[in-house]
Amino acid sequence: LSIRRHSMGHLHPSTARIYNNIGCVHVEFNEMREARRAFEAALDVQRNALCYEPDSGPLLFGTATTLCNLGYLYTYRSMNEKASMVLKEAAELQHRVIGPSHPTVLSTLDALADSYVKSGDNASAMDCYKDVINRLEMREMDGTKLSPRKQRALAIVHYKMSRVHRKQNDFDAAFRALSDSWASVNQIGAPDLLQRIKNEIEEVEAAMKNNMDWL
Repeated sequence: LSIRRHSMGHLHPSTARIYNNIGCVHVEFNEMREARRAFEAALDVQRNALCYEPDSGPLLFGTATTLCNLGYLYTYRSMNEKASMVLKEAAELQHRVIGPSHPTVLSTLDALADSYVKSGDNASAMDCYKDVINRLEMREMDGTKLSPRKQRALAIVHYKMSRVHRKQNDFDAAFRALSDSWASVNQIGAPDLLQRIKNEIEEVEAAMKNNMDWL
C-alpha cells in the first residue's frame, strides 16, 4: 500500500482495491474496527475517483463491492440502519453496471431486505423482497423456464416473506407466502427445504385455528 500510494498518489483508484483487501484480512481475523477503517478508506478513494469518471463501469462496480463489504460489516455489528443505507446504494450501482436481474444484484437486494427486517422496517423489507421476486421472474415472461437455482431462490424469498408476515400476526398472508414457497420447491425436489416449509405451514395453520377459536 505504501509503495502504491507513493508511486500513484493517495487517491489513485488502485489503492482502493488494496484497502479492500486489507479490510477483508481484518475480517478474517475478527478485527472489525480495523476492517471498517480500511473499507471506509477504500470508499473515500472510490468516491473521489467517481467525481472524475462517473460512468466508469469498473469504478462503479468496485464502489458497490466496497459498499457491500461495509454493509455486511455493519450487519455483523448490528448497525442495521447503516447496513441498509450502504446496501441500497450498492444495489443501485450494481444495477447500472450489470443489469437488474444479475445474481450479484439479487444477492445484494436480498441482503438489503434482511437488513430492513433486522432494523424493524418491515414495509421496506417486503417491498425489497417483492422486487427480488419480480426480477427473478423476469425471464419467465419471455417463456424461458426458471432454472432450479432460481426456483430455490424464489422459494427462500417467499419463505422469508412469510416470516415477516408472522411477525405482524398476518397469518393469512404468511400462509399464502408459504404456499408459493412450497410450489417453487416442489418443482425442484429439495426434500430438506420442503420439510422445513411443511413445518412452517403447520405452525401457521395452528395459529390461524387458534385465532378462529378465540373469535
